[in-house]
Amino acid sequence: MKKILYIISVVLIFSSCMKDPEFNAYNVEFNIPTNVEITLESIVGAKVFLNNVEKKYSQEAIVDAEGNVKFTMVEPGFYTATMSHQYEDGLNNSNLNAMFEFSVFAEVKETLPVILSTSNPLIIKEFYYSGTKTPANKSYYEGQYIEIYNNSAVVQYADGLSIVEHESTGTKTNIWEFLPDDIVVKMIWTIPGDGDDVPINPGESIVIARDAFDHKSDPLGNPLSSVDLGNADFEFWVDHPSGRDIDNPAVPNMLEELFTFRGIDVTFGVSGTSAIALARISNDATERADYINNHLIRKPESTSTRLYCTLEKSLIVDAVEVIRDEARAQYKRFSPDLDAGYTYIIAGSKSGKCIRRKVKYVVDGRVVYQDTNNSTVDFEKDVDPKPWIYE
Repeated sequence: MKKILYIISVVLIFSSCMKDPEFNAYNVEFNIPTNVEITLESIVGAKVFLNNVEKKYSQEAIVDAEGNVKFTMVEPGFYTATMSHQYEDGLNNSNLNAMFEFSVFAEVKETLPVILSTSNPLIIKEFYYSGTKTPANKSYYEGQYIEIYNNSAVVQYADGLSIVEHESTGTKTNIWEFLPDDIVVKMIWTIPGDGDDVPINPGESIVIARDAFDHKSDPLGNPLSSVDLGNADFEFWVDHPSGRDIDNPAVPNMLEELFTFRGIDVTFGVSGTSAIALARISNDATERADYINNHLIRKPESTSTRLYCTLEKSLIVDAVEVIRDEARAQYKRFSPDLDAGYTYIIAGSKSGKCIRRKVKYVVDGRVVYQDTNNSTVDFEKDVDPKPWIYE
């Protein structure tokens, strides 16, 4: 018994001599450089988020009057610093976005690179790509669509506007990073017209359908589908030898101008692999064709004869970076001046869900959607498809 008491005493004495492990915490400070375009006045009060990559939590701080932002008691680890701030400059809504990757294992003092961009009147309001299941538990993706909305207070014209898809699927490193002023696309479909044939009134939209029919009630559709696209404004139609793509003669067809992986139909990545954008190359069909032909490119160090097209970033009207899940966020395709973030459908493919822009405010009954050029903060995830409904 004495021996047992002695051992317990020794353990207690040893334990009392041990120090609690030290927890290292550091300060992280960023300075935001200003210039003629990015003024101190425009950035003061902006929120900066510090995101722990491994533990998936965030903390925020405000840019002070000197253009600095400081975080205290930051635990060691790997982080991203993000900012998405919008302000009115008298003419346009200007966006200040930043995304910076870094590690914290000591005090951090860095410059936070900020990108200035402006919002465009025509935006992607809704993107339905996930598809759904049939009563027989099969996959049904024919109801996919893209909705383009006039977010301004004046009439905008959609003809000559192209829908493009980035070459990369976002599942591995973007091989086109050596072209910082361009994006590389594998698909270009354009709304027909001469530049003033397809007006979109303020607070209204047009829908481009993969297949323009009522997917809920048509015998060729799926009773579990929730979309009726019989009144779509345009549809993707592939003049394929199989003749299997359904063409609604009452709905105008988009112009196929580049379709690198030409198949029976246009299909967007149902699990979130399609990063899409609106581009205005030229309202003139001949000029547009010349531009595409003069900007065709093959993959570097590849023996494939497949051709893609480089588009100058200045031609991009709106871009939405759709990814599969958070694990693939590292394979970003659009640069921060086009889309500083990303979005996705948590429920995944065959969920019947889509992504939709958040409402910023309503003025005189007209919905104005949020457009900071950062899809992480601009879009709602896992919502029901509601084309032509503005809420």
